[in-house]
Amino acid sequence: MKKLLIGTALVAALGMGGCTSNEAMPTSYADIVESAKAAHAKATAVNNVWKQKKMKQPYVDTYLAQAEEAKKKGDDAAAMKYAKEAYKSAHAQVAQMEEWKGMKAGWEK
Repeated sequence: MKKLLIGTALVAALGMGGCTSNEAMPTSYADIVESAKAAHAKATAVNNVWKQKKMKQPYVDTYLAQAEEAKKKGDDAAAMKYAKEAYKSAHAQVAQMEEWKGMKAGWEK
């Protein structure tokens, strides 16, 4: 009986988790780059840009530059890889921004 309940709960949790992200990732290089740039601009507007102190550019800009360089060399696989990394980073910035929108520090009332 325990195994049945645990199995049912696990299936229900996995089923609900699949419904949370209905947004499909674009498939073409141009669409991925455009979507990454748009999401990065949205995150930049509220100053939520992911960057290490020693980096000259944010992660998204670095990945987009690498994608463009690979595209110029004719390496479409590497260009698509870096474009997808930029897409993931940009949309993660926006997701973090949306998730933390209403949060306050513990000392605020």
